[in-house]
Amino acid sequence: MFKIYNIIRTGDVMALAVSKLYSNSGALYQMKLLAGNKGLNNLVEWVHIVEDEEVSAFLHGHELIFIAGYMCKDNDWLVRFAKNIYEAKASAFVINIGPYIKTIPQEVIDFCNEVNLPLLTIPWKTRMVDITRDFCARIIHNQNVETSISTTIKDIIFKIGDLDTQIQQMERYGFTRESYFCFVNISLNNIHGDHESVNMEKLKLYVEQIARTRQQLFISFTYQHNLVVVLSENKMDNVHKFVDKLMDLTGNEKSGFLIYIGVSSIMQGFSNQDTNFDRAIDANEMAKKKNVRVNYYDDLDIYKVLMAVKDKKTLYEFYYDVFGKLEQYDMENDTDLMGFLQSYLENNGSPQLVSEQKFIHRNTVNNQIKKIEKITGYNLLNLDEKVRCSIGFLIKDIL
Repeated sequence: MFKIYNIIRTGDVMALAVSKLYSNSGALYQMKLLAGNKGLNNLVEWVHIVEDEEVSAFLHGHELIFIAGYMCKDNDWLVRFAKNIYEAKASAFVINIGPYIKTIPQEVIDFCNEVNLPLLTIPWKTRMVDITRDFCARIIHNQNVETSISTTIKDIIFKIGDLDTQIQQMERYGFTRESYFCFVNISLNNIHGDHESVNMEKLKLYVEQIARTRQQLFISFTYQHNLVVVLSENKMDNVHKFVDKLMDLTGNEKSGFLIYIGVSSIMQGFSNQDTNFDRAIDANEMAKKKNVRVNYYDDLDIYKVLMAVKDKKTLYEFYYDVFGKLEQYDMENDTDLMGFLQSYLENNGSPQLVSEQKFIHRNTVNNQIKKIEKITGYNLLNLDEKVRCSIGFLIKDIL
């Protein structure tokens, strides 16, 4: 049965790991790995036969390169060829051993090991046209499979079509009715002003590299300019490891962007995954509003209750009932009594703690509190009214 962890998606093109293509080709094509075994997880989006070292400048990256060596003049030429395709971000290259390249120079082997570029060989009797056609067919097949899975999971989430038929479809690709799912909603925050689509492709590659290395069952698709990753995972610790690794890869200026991540709960079965999907969206929105890189829905506490209120008008009305007058006063008088009140509540209503935090006299704190009480009509010594204000600030965070 087809396993999802062999599916790696990059943009609109399916990519397979070098290891996957190699493992299925050793006996069939007498393919051997000479160097670069640490790069076997490199992605392969397509296959090319390249004989001219200058052609490498026209590669897109993530190609598997085949060469018979028709233009190979000496060992130095092959060394330059290896370096050129590496700089062009090729995923691996295969040398057809025969009359043009009889042996592989040690310098080429050492270079491939140094940069983790898989170097493979096939005998002259293996026809490159057969193997390249086979590899391309596999890539296209997996693209079709992944597209089908992605479409099916979206139909399940958005309740389009017959659920039982969709579950049967997912079962054909390795899932079960008892599978667990966790949604990771990722939004981009471009740093260098790069085009969003460019950074989205980078983000997809990071996600795929991590998922492939950890052999996670996963699906990915875009939704409202965000990347949604669906992990079939029943342990939140493994989800944390996935997210932490993704944060490491994107948490530097060289990546060109930062990300905000919202992570749903882990839920079993297919019936309620629309709710779980919404949780990832809510957690992502909270991450952006509070300017934190990652938010886990299960850690949102009382926010979960407020976000479950689908009628946002109700939340707006509550908020303005609580703070409307105070916000108006701040706007008209260029004050920040709202901020002062929030500090007072965060310090458990202690004038002493507020005075120490803000470096002001305790009497000043009491005077400010009296002013707030006069504007709002609240008694901030009353527990119910303090709770009312605290809920108002929580609502402010999610509106």
